Amino acid sequence: MQRLDSTHSTWWFDTGLMRFCRLPRGVAPVQPPLEREWQPYFGLDLDASGAFTVALNPDHTRLLRAYREVPLEEPEPTTELHLVVDGES
Repeated sequence: MQRLDSTHSTWWFDTGLMRFCRLPRGVAPVQPPLEREWQPYFGLDLDASGAFTVALNPDHTRLLRAYREVPLEEPEPTTELHLVVDGES
């Protein structure tokens, strides 16, 4: 289990089962997240700049990008990226 704190959320990654759960910052779970709160993921890229990207599909064309918490900076919202593959729209 891997935990990442972003500017807006606490992320839990179950690397063995390739699933993740995102909770709003400040919410302290008193138990493990419910099964329905987990979502599958297909890759996790940790960037040296403090950003991380979660692939939501096998083709890595649906991505969530967030930024690890950095003190004294304005928070960046979590965004979903849609990539266009050659020949697709």
